[in-house]
Amino acid sequence: MKVYATEAIRNLAVIGHGDAGKTQLVSSLLYVAGATPRWGKVDEGTTTTDHEEDSIARKITLNLGLAHAEHRDTKINFIDTPGYAAFVSHARPAVRVADCGVVVVDGAKGVEVQTEKVWTFANEFILPRMMVVTKLDKDHTDLGIALDSALKVCNHAIIPFTLPIGKEHEFKGVVDVVHMKAYTFDENGKAKEIDIPTEGRDVVDKTRERLVELVAESDDALMEKYFDQGTLEESDVIPNIGKAIAASKLCPVYSVSTTTLVGLSTL
Repeated sequence: MKVYATEAIRNLAVIGHGDAGKTQLVSSLLYVAGATPRWGKVDEGTTTTDHEEDSIARKITLNLGLAHAEHRDTKINFIDTPGYAAFVSHARPAVRVADCGVVVVDGAKGVEVQTEKVWTFANEFILPRMMVVTKLDKDHTDLGIALDSALKVCNHAIIPFTLPIGKEHEFKGVVDVVHMKAYTFDENGKAKEIDIPTEGRDVVDKTRERLVELVAESDDALMEKYFDQGTLEESDVIPNIGKAIAASKLCPVYSVSTTTLVGLSTL
């Protein structure tokens, strides 16, 4: 078994309301990362983290589930947590030991009651977090509505790191606002770089500007440089994004579909 140094291990607590898509997210990420040869699915009872008979039969997570993948020589431990009211308290110890919380939000329903509860757990332990908006290939889903619901209840600077290309059944790719690149995805989740679409380009540019502002606000020296220049250089933005997230001054949001694998490799 490969041994990882402490600094090469990340523990992620995957938290959110029941049916938001946490277990399927973990299973799909494992598949895209090459950690599992088979793409596990909740509907088929084949996910990695829901292996108990009751969880498989009910298609809900009842206890904590563990899985891991390797990315850039870093071991990423996923702690899949329950989201239903009767079992959501199990998420608290996961949040307590995690390095970061992955808050999963249904793209149609937005932030729901148990999401608010686990967000409170994360606040209690001053846990850095990121947000993943799922099911964006489904009917009645909208990243903007999901973000609006998050902004009403979450006390972090929330900013999309990926924006969807296409809506509902036409959701086929994402624009990576951090690196200003766009991708479509094949049936195995492999990304293909494309030009950033002209439609919606104003939204991309405004989101990028807001991201630069938030990075600047996370550090006094960067803020001074931002005021002097009116912006920040790429060399200032990219290295300091991680610091801003770790300091809980920035919560990135990723747009994905866990059933078509769109956006997962970017995440």
